[in-house]
Amino acid sequence: MRYLFLIIVVYLLSACTKCKPDDSNPELNYLSVKLQPFFGMDSLYLDSSYITTEGYRVKFTDIKCFFTDVNNNNKLLSDAVLYDFRESGNLLFQEEGVLEDFNNLRFVIGVDSLLNHSDPSAFPNESPLNISNAGTMHWGWNPGYIFISIEGKIDTLANSSSTFDKNFSFHVGTDSFIGEKNIANVNWQSINSNEHSLNLKLDMQLFLNGSTNSINLSNEFITHSSASQDVLTNKVQENFIEAISQ
Repeated sequence: MRYLFLIIVVYLLSACTKCKPDDSNPELNYLSVKLQPFFGMDSLYLDSSYITTEGYRVKFTDIKCFFTDVNNNNKLLSDAVLYDFRESGNLLFQEEGVLEDFNNLRFVIGVDSLLNHSDPSAFPNESPLNISNAGTMHWGWNPGYIFISIEGKIDTLANSSSTFDKNFSFHVGTDSFIGEKNIANVNWQSINSNEHSLNLKLDMQLFLNGSTNSINLSNEFITHSSASQDVLTNKVQENFIEAISQ
């Protein structure tokens, strides 16, 4: 009789366990943001040739940028992202998030002054701000991070050869050139019931010829954000921000 009682108890416990809702694996909601480079209407590929407004052939070899404090009304979606088009393609990040919390987005382009002057080896190993992940996006000779890095080559000779006679290198950093981008009325695209994606555009033709500033690569081809390069650094920073859109 005792064995029969034990069998009934085990059965009842098993039945209760099966009926109880499983809270161990709740469905998570993910929001992903992508940044796709273009040159005007054309998709941009690194190392491919495009024609500038001045008629020069140009090719981009590197596009990198730090985005930090991605939020909406102080609701944080991502604390820091290193965009590296060559290494990671167009994906900025994928994070857990509730869609309704992020109908608008604010990006800091760069790294705020407190973090910018922190020890880069002290960040968690998985952080893009850790020196092992930031790599060349942190100045070894100058305190702080490189916020925007755009590099490439240009053919100003316009002859029949394939020679690209000049390199250009834009490295924007220092506390003076931190910026931000606001995306209103975010157009989230449904991937499935638990994932939505925002596709942003980076127009590198607009980067060279913004609504306020134009960059002529034949004579404006280098800045490392020193005081003597403020005019060009400001153009690069403002045009890069303007070039980002939905």
